[in-house]
Amino acid sequence: MTEYIEHKNIKSKKVQKRLYQELLTVKAIEQNTLVVAPTGLGKTIVAVLLIAYIYDPKKNILLLSPTKPLITQHKKSLEEILTIDSQKIKLLTGTTTQEKRKEIYKQKGLIICATPQTIRNDILKGFIEEKDYNLIIFDEAHRGVGNYSYVEISSYFNENIKRLGLTASPGANRKKIQEVADNLKIKHVEIRTETDQDVVDYLKEIDLEIVFTELDEVSRKVSTLFESFIFEKVTFLNKLNIRISKNYTKKQILQAQAIILDRIQKTQNKLLYVALSQTASILKVYHAKELIETQGFVSTKKYLDKLFKEAQEKKASRALKQIVNHENICKAYTSLLNIDPKKQIYSKQKLLVDYVKNFLKNNLKSKILVFNNFRENANLLVELLNKEKNICSVRFVGQATKVLDKGLTQKQQSQIIQEFRENKHNVLVCTSVGEEGLDIPSVDLVVFYDAVASEIRAIQRRGRTGRFSAGKVVLLLNKGTIDEHYYYVSLKKEKAMKKTLKNFHTPRKSKKKKTLFDYC
Repeated sequence: MTEYIEHKNIKSKKVQKRLYQELLTVKAIEQNTLVVAPTGLGKTIVAVLLIAYIYDPKKNILLLSPTKPLITQHKKSLEEILTIDSQKIKLLTGTTTQEKRKEIYKQKGLIICATPQTIRNDILKGFIEEKDYNLIIFDEAHRGVGNYSYVEISSYFNENIKRLGLTASPGANRKKIQEVADNLKIKHVEIRTETDQDVVDYLKEIDLEIVFTELDEVSRKVSTLFESFIFEKVTFLNKLNIRISKNYTKKQILQAQAIILDRIQKTQNKLLYVALSQTASILKVYHAKELIETQGFVSTKKYLDKLFKEAQEKKASRALKQIVNHENICKAYTSLLNIDPKKQIYSKQKLLVDYVKNFLKNNLKSKILVFNNFRENANLLVELLNKEKNICSVRFVGQATKVLDKGLTQKQQSQIIQEFRENKHNVLVCTSVGEEGLDIPSVDLVVFYDAVASEIRAIQRRGRTGRFSAGKVVLLLNKGTIDEHYYYVSLKKEKAMKKTLKNFHTPRKSKKKKTLFDYC
């Protein structure tokens, strides 16, 4: 028999009893808490329960989430679960007028669902009174580093104001996790992993499959030409005592660039400006190498088209001219120009189409997410997938508009998700916008068209499946390329994160664990 949580601020039979959610809520009631738990365990419910149990009609509550679609989703959840008057649950984003926001801040007993940028700006304008608030909830709390709005918001409010942070992936090392906790003024960290006894029954099995493929002859040739250009520039920099190893990474090149900029500030050595130009050209060609090794012919050619066009402009940089005038880059460009995309398909693209087609053939009513780092390539993948009989795919990207590529408005995003839910589309081809918390229905298959070096992004991608039933995740990797390198980098970081989490917090032993019943 299903048991439900009973409370005056929670609608009857709306929240099923889960012991781990109750225990996490209790900790959050007792002290400022960062909850770290796998995707799919219902961390949002912990936030809703905390709001219900400490709601005070004389105080306001802030619930913050990074994007407008995310915070809109949270507002909807609060309205569905809480008995608190829905007029008391307010949505504030950049599209809410300043006058309306000022009027809202004057009221009491509100649950304000907002984007952090909006709250940060209103704090700076003096619209928000610290004394009016008793709780701040930071969704996707791992963002609370550097100059992100969470950090400024947290520093404005007194430590006595209760705080709750929620995240599935706080970072690969102890320092990063501690930084998040410190920035949000949180002392206590509550961690749940896939192996904890109180959560294991609520996690669905995810089958992970890695499919390796080989680069075709043309792609290998183009990649080698890019490699030789980079190696030539790296050799030059090493002669200037700017050390970059033969097994260079993008991170090393960026570090070298930072070292050069630092030296330029201390001396007027003209050779340093030459070195700076060399690192700029390396980074541009490295990007081209990443495209040919992870995306395909079309994306790489379009990128080179752009470089060659920009090089003809009067303000073209020395780095850009070096690239387009280099023999190896010209050879690579010519090789790509000679490819007919209608006759020759990039090996990984063919693998993706075949895999999705076969999966749907055996699982007719399935929903699939395909993740792709590059928006331009996502367009091509949709085009290729939709040539197949039983595939109806659509592109799902962010709101930002890029050159010749309009982003999706929030309304368009919501419409696509709704159509996906209604089975009007069975494949969603997403960029990073699909990784973080959006109300995308649980899917049967998640495909990584390319790997990501970030353990946070890898975890978020995988978390889109296995929410309500067993799911499958497939990684498509080009063997011996940047693709494979990124995969192993994220894997290493994720292992380090799990080890850190395991050792990070030892729960206090107590004779009796409190439950939510004690706070009724």
